[in-house]
Amino acid sequence: MNKRKWSLRQQGTFLVRLGDLLEKGYSLSQALEFLEMQQPLSHRRDLQRCLEHLRSGLPFYRSLDPLHFHREAIGYLFFAEQHGDLPHGIAEAGKMLLHKADYLQRLRKTSSYPLLLLLFMVMMLAVVQHMLLPQFFKFSTFLTSSRSSFTSFFLQIVSTIPDMFIVFCILLIVCLLLYVSWFQKLTVTAQIHIVMKIPLIRSFARLYFTHMFAMQLRHLLQGGLSIYEALQVFARQEKLPFLQEEGKGMKEQLVKGITLDAIIASRMYYEQELALVVRHGQSNGELAKELSHYGEFIFQTMEERIERSMKFIQPILLSFVGVLVICMYLAILLPMFSMMSHL
Repeated sequence: MNKRKWSLRQQGTFLVRLGDLLEKGYSLSQALEFLEMQQPLSHRRDLQRCLEHLRSGLPFYRSLDPLHFHREAIGYLFFAEQHGDLPHGIAEAGKMLLHKADYLQRLRKTSSYPLLLLLFMVMMLAVVQHMLLPQFFKFSTFLTSSRSSFTSFFLQIVSTIPDMFIVFCILLIVCLLLYVSWFQKLTVTAQIHIVMKIPLIRSFARLYFTHMFAMQLRHLLQGGLSIYEALQVFARQEKLPFLQEEGKGMKEQLVKGITLDAIIASRMYYEQELALVVRHGQSNGELAKELSHYGEFIFQTMEERIERSMKFIQPILLSFVGVLVICMYLAILLPMFSMMSHL
């Protein structure tokens, strides 16, 4: 078992450099031996095991299994070996992981400060709730007229926010447990059916599935396979369950005489333009090229939507924290002023 897993950025950088070495004429084993010398000790051992698996006859994507590389990258490598352009496929898998690492890093930077500030504010409100408010309530029994409805409103907000935060954390834990114990065990079809019912996730999931299908089908078509043969390859692989199910289902429909563009148009989890691209590409004999261009367009659209989402996260969190600060100050100061006016 690998005690020190490779981070996404380490995986991506390794694959990009490996792909570059292969394109320069290195053999796979020579490139791995060269990169092994530049890795930390724990990663050197991983690459030594990878080399042993390669020399025993395992394909490259299977040799990376013990290293716990990202499942989607392993799927890319499987298809790269199938269509015969392993150097380009390895480099592309690495770039995909580096993109993911960049997004996660930007998301952490965008949300870390507001989340820490929010946690600090909730702790402050908890202190106010359990230490200051009881003293105020005790003192206010002697001054019953000192508490206005306006003051009571802010007191109620401050006293309930810590409890609401605890409930929210419990709900997150429950959702995580449901995902691990229930959602992951569902069939791919059932998972997609659930995901496509969630408004905030549905549009991004549709882009993601469209990009994955278009780019992987493009790779196989460029390697000289027919559409039916490409779907057979989809069905044989196990690293990307979505494409595996698509390969099995689409093969059956093709045998029945249904065209590929009609099959795609009937699926709600693809962008509508994908069916048009497939129809146009088949009519002019340039399906692989058009899928490549369309896949790049979809990827750019995904990037733009992620960027817009990230720009909303920090202002929303900071605004919420600001409201909490105002409520806390009002809840403390208004009762004090009210009581002082009655002394």
